[in-house]
Amino acid sequence: MNFKSYDILSSLVPGFIMLLCYLPFLGFDYNKDYVIGYTAIAFGLGYLLNIISSLLEQFYFWTWGGRPSCKLLEGKGMWNIKQYNYMRLKNNLNSKTENPTPCNKELFSIAMRTVFSTKDTRIEDFSNSYAFSRTMLTCSILSTIVILLNYYDDWKAYLSIIVVILFWYRAKQRGYYFSKEILQIYSKIENI
Repeated sequence: MNFKSYDILSSLVPGFIMLLCYLPFLGFDYNKDYVIGYTAIAFGLGYLLNIISSLLEQFYFWTWGGRPSCKLLEGKGMWNIKQYNYMRLKNNLNSKTENPTPCNKELFSIAMRTVFSTKDTRIEDFSNSYAFSRTMLTCSILSTIVILLNYYDDWKAYLSIIVVILFWYRAKQRGYYFSKEILQIYSKIENI
């Protein structure tokens, strides 16, 4: 098994955040002598957060008003993230399937399959960035719940809600950037 630096950091960062939020909630104090044990626990928590965020992805799509890839293929975007050649893209993608009425999700999967088989693209970076943003959103939601349960009588605890909103926006934005990058590379490959 090979670990990349992304794999380690994407689990450790959210895992440590969760650990530091949950220690007081569970009645424990942070002890610097246990840093190696905390690191192992943080990695496990981060891995668990990756799983939970993956399970929550459909819910996140719902809160974003739809799957970013499907929205881009409909000609809709987010703020300044749009796919201007979406009609030509859809026509090209429709020609690659035998399904007479493919949905945008199916069309995007065709583009993804093509792009991921291409070398020397930035797609892995975009994918990792989206996955990390989604995990941090999940981490912020779960951390906010614990912070509000522990410190409901302190107004500063409610600032964590702002953090959740910012992370929600960033994860949505990263979802759109990832989807747009797939469609841009596919357009380049297909000369659209």
